[in-house]
Amino acid sequence: MEIKCIEFGSMGANCYLLETEDVKIVIDPFKLDGRIEAFLSSDKPKYVFLTHCHFDHILGAEAIRKKFGAKIAIGEHDAVGLSDTYFSLSEMAGFNQAPFYADITFKNGQVFKEGNTRIQVLHTPGHTAGSVCYLLEDCIFTGDTLFEGTIGRTDFPTGDFSVMKKSLEKLKSLGKDYIIYSGHGPKTTLFREKTTNPYLI
Repeated sequence: MEIKCIEFGSMGANCYLLETEDVKIVIDPFKLDGRIEAFLSSDKPKYVFLTHCHFDHILGAEAIRKKFGAKIAIGEHDAVGLSDTYFSLSEMAGFNQAPFYADITFKNGQVFKEGNTRIQVLHTPGHTAGSVCYLLEDCIFTGDTLFEGTIGRTDFPTGDFSVMKKSLEKLKSLGKDYIIYSGHGPKTTLFREKTTNPYLI
């Protein structure tokens, strides 16, 4: 398995290029650029996984689907943000977002399967109502739920701090020391965050 992080925009939104022996997955693309195009230039099945519906994590998804035939997946409760600029924050941020739709909407606990690749979906609302984390081997892609030393904001539409606390408890309960690949900032580990992150201690 290979994971490459590319960063977009003034807010430093992380997009991940994940390749296994079976599949290529782009996680949270702000836009389609040459790096993503080069990554997708093969015959492996292609997907775009979205951790939540905010514009800085979704705006490249439809272009990737149109050019490469990739299927778009998102948590079921955030699918509305792909066609509604209020929930995606595109309207507020001044970005043009043409409405698009998901091919796959994930439920909590659902397992995505492609060949020998297995990715578990964990519903972690709080930043948005439909935020999800993707668990694969020793990695978690947490989107804007959990960062190094902090957590995602909960004051946007469908955000809720009390709900976020319950989602953080879900992550704390995981016994394995996962590598955390978040929506912004550097990677970290779950055990490190359990001992240093004020929201998890």
